[in-house]
Amino acid sequence: MRTSEQLYHQVRWDPRFDPARFVLGVAMRGAEPKRVPLPAFVPGGDVPWHRITFVEADGELVWDRATGLDRIDRCTAGRVGTARRLRAPFFTARIPHAWDPAAARWRPTPAADGSPAPAAVRVLTWNTLWDRYDRDRIDTARRRPLLLAELAAADADVIALQEAEPTLLDLLLAAPWVRAGYTVDVDPAGPDVADTGLLLLSRLPVVESGRHRLGPHKAVAAITVDTATGPLVVVTVHLTSDHTADGGTRRESELAAIAAGLAGVDGELVLVGDFNDGTDRPAAALRLRDAWPQVRGGADDTPTFDPTTNPLAAISSLTGRPGRLDRVLLRGHSLVPTAAVLRGDRPAALFPSDHFAVQVDLADRPHAPPAWA
Repeated sequence: MRTSEQLYHQVRWDPRFDPARFVLGVAMRGAEPKRVPLPAFVPGGDVPWHRITFVEADGELVWDRATGLDRIDRCTAGRVGTARRLRAPFFTARIPHAWDPAAARWRPTPAADGSPAPAAVRVLTWNTLWDRYDRDRIDTARRRPLLLAELAAADADVIALQEAEPTLLDLLLAAPWVRAGYTVDVDPAGPDVADTGLLLLSRLPVVESGRHRLGPHKAVAAITVDTATGPLVVVTVHLTSDHTADGGTRRESELAAIAAGLAGVDGELVLVGDFNDGTDRPAAALRLRDAWPQVRGGADDTPTFDPTTNPLAAISSLTGRPGRLDRVLLRGHSLVPTAAVLRGDRPAALFPSDHFAVQVDLADRPHAPPAWA
């Protein structure tokens, strides 16, 4: 019988296993063992190895300290059907969660079951403006319902959010339209959203989820979803801004790390988020195509952050200059962009955020050229 430490590292690094499908049972004094997703366990942290009493995969007991059970090599539980795209060591697996109406709670969701996927995919990315700064000037309580209404109306297949704080997460998790149709990329009770502000929601079947830490409060969040043309990896980031003294240098380092990590991801890929750079540098550094000019034409540089029209942007802007900071970048040719629009840029009274959302439709076959061509 191997030790709990040996088993953990085998599951974590052996490509035959999917860490997101494993749960550790941690002994608690005077209570039932606490169930901890294996990707959330921190080796060398507060919990010593001897407190791991059992390990489950796909709901099956595969290792048990008390009885000496060790069957991980003799069963199919926790095995990957196909090779992971979000592979270690760059990505650490996370466990997607979906709403279970029978249990009335968010629960780990199984991997995609191969059910039919749509031929077109709508992706939306939005920096939602958390209230860590200028709280008394940005009217967060009034903005949040407007933002949720705009997200619901977008009817997006994948939603990528930046600067999502726990309060916004709670509102989303309670929204009927989210519970009815979306999977979130992480355990809602975990620390990921509070730490990085990144959140992915998908109504497409989620095959896998993973994260990579870039630095303090900075990360790469990713999911693989099923589409009619095959698996699609959707990645979101929020790069360092110029509010940090060495923001430009940090962004270069972050782009280099992202480029290296995504080089190990196979197949079609969409990278979205707030790059805090109004130039074409991110797309060039990552060797990705920018969906916006593909659809709207190279001369269209409509800003997603505009202090001249959005009072919220004016509060946080250092220069007062508009910029297209938020982008949808593409790799691969099976899915082509057919439409690209902004959302949240024409409010009735109050802007939902200091950024506008970027919404892009992707289709699996060639379409007529855009009107500008």
